[in-house]
Amino acid sequence: MNRRTAFKQLLFVSAGAALIPACMQDKNKASVILKNFSITAGQEQLLAELAETIIPKTDTPGAKDISAHLFALKMIDDCSSKEDQDKFLKGLTAFESYSNKQLGKSFTAATATERGKVLTELETQKDKDQKDDAAQFYGTVKKLTVHAYTSSQFYLTKVQVYELVPGRYHGCVPVKAGA
Repeated sequence: MNRRTAFKQLLFVSAGAALIPACMQDKNKASVILKNFSITAGQEQLLAELAETIIPKTDTPGAKDISAHLFALKMIDDCSSKEDQDKFLKGLTAFESYSNKQLGKSFTAATATERGKVLTELETQKDKDQKDDAAQFYGTVKKLTVHAYTSSQFYLTKVQVYELVPGRYHGCVPVKAGA
């Protein structure tokens, strides 16, 4: 074997060794990188479908279109205490169990009507102060989904157009007599 052939083979082996980790990605891993806890791709999908059920797509984008579920995960990861993160994960598991029990199938496999029925039942539990883990999880996700939607680029540029403070100057305004 001459030196040129040895270098070519060494190059192919090195390139292959460099590409193997990219090909061996974990398909069950979430798409967002979280520092303090981890979720599976299935749990991320459940969270996305829950957010989409809270704010569905109509002629405007839905919660899944603006990635409200990723916002919720990032908020829980960055801004919550360890106890709250544990409660969130416990509630996620409880929500999966609750929806499986109510529907006989997973929340992601259910129709929009069935999903709405499950959420309505959780809302009534919330009103009765029977806050179990699933109801608390739903309340947290609902709050974060609405927050994500109302602070999204779509909402602030198309629905509630944001103006920087101090706003517009109205130099000529008619004065109303004696109020």
